[in-house]
Amino acid sequence: MGGRAVGDRRQHRFLSRAGRSACVRQGHARGPGKAEVKVVLALLVLVGATLAALVVVVVQPVFRKGPAWRGSRADAGRLGGLVRALVALGPRNDAAGQSRAADWIRGQLGERAIEEQRYSAHGEIFRNLIVRLGPETEDRIVIGAHYDVRGPYPGADDNASGTAALLELARVLRGSELRQRVELAFYSNEEYGLLGSAVHAESSRKVRAMLSLEMLGCFDQPQQFPFGALRLLYPQRGDYIVVVGRLEDFPLVRAVKAALRANGAGVRSIDAPDLIPGIADSDHSSFWRRGVRAAMVTDTAWYRNPRYHTARDTPDTLDYARMARIVDGLAAWASTVPR
Repeated sequence: MGGRAVGDRRQHRFLSRAGRSACVRQGHARGPGKAEVKVVLALLVLVGATLAALVVVVVQPVFRKGPAWRGSRADAGRLGGLVRALVALGPRNDAAGQSRAADWIRGQLGERAIEEQRYSAHGEIFRNLIVRLGPETEDRIVIGAHYDVRGPYPGADDNASGTAALLELARVLRGSELRQRVELAFYSNEEYGLLGSAVHAESSRKVRAMLSLEMLGCFDQPQQFPFGALRLLYPQRGDYIVVVGRLEDFPLVRAVKAALRANGAGVRSIDAPDLIPGIADSDHSSFWRRGVRAAMVTDTAWYRNPRYHTARDTPDTLDYARMARIVDGLAAWASTVPR
């Protein structure tokens, strides 16, 4: 009996040591060492920094206050009257309708010197109207809006709103001191291939920046997005205007956004590749093709407005008070762009 007990004790000690060694070996295989932990933490920091930088580039947070507009203020009632009058002319989707609209725009601009830029398309003659303000500088900025519509629709938001805003901008900039030449361009045939803006962009020289005013009046609607991930970055209620540009348009987008915000406009922005649906869908892309820095100011069209390209796109659906704040912001930006 005594010898068996001694053997049992020796066997127990051997098995205990073996078990502990196996546990130590197994635990070492599963648990990461300090070096591995440092690598994982470094990767997490790198990914976090990359995502933060991407958010800054895409969303463009504004840290500096932009310029406040000190001149004559945009008038919401006048903006509403302009939209209603333009819509009342009838459809602006053919040569005759666009000609009526161009004549009406000339009348609203009064005695200002206006350049008519005529071109032929589909066997018809169409017109851009261009107003030049400020000193005769070599460089210039362009702010444009199209006055045509898609189909036989009223086109209040798309794009009587942009046309009215451009007319009101011409009024509030009258007599103000501008640092450089500003061209206000009323384009034909945006809906049919960006034809008018393409003619203007091709003929223009020394354009420092271009803004396209594309649908400015639809607010307080559910906001849709081209990609679901953008819901994490932007409010899902469309109570803001958006400044849209490519990654290389970052400085322009930031400056316009700051000016709009400083003048009471709720505003967001996005700088992203133009392959995202909708980013290139206005007259600013005609200037992109000419190597000009350009951006679009928009309520995001079909991503927000349920009446887009329908008979329900009528003047009573627009927010003219918000549009007036947008015009004030545009005036502030146009008057402070350095030479």
